[in-house]
Amino acid sequence: MRLSTQPARRQGSAKCIYSAPLRLDDVQISDNGDVTVSIIADDIYSNRSKQRYQITLAEAEIGILFRGASS
Repeated sequence: MRLSTQPARRQGSAKCIYSAPLRLDDVQISDNGDVTVSIIADDIYSNRSKQRYQITLAEAEIGILFRGASS
């Protein structure tokens, strides 16, 4: 899995802040089916800092990804 960032309002090059295989420990599934992926990656401003990044997808959003992957 790769996580990169770049400016939203202007042109700029992307900076990769995380690149490693997704591990089962990185994923949590809630009782209602939401899936949260949590990783610790480089900070976008400081080379010496780390940040925890999380994304949570509801069941409907996971369905969209699944349908897109099977096309």
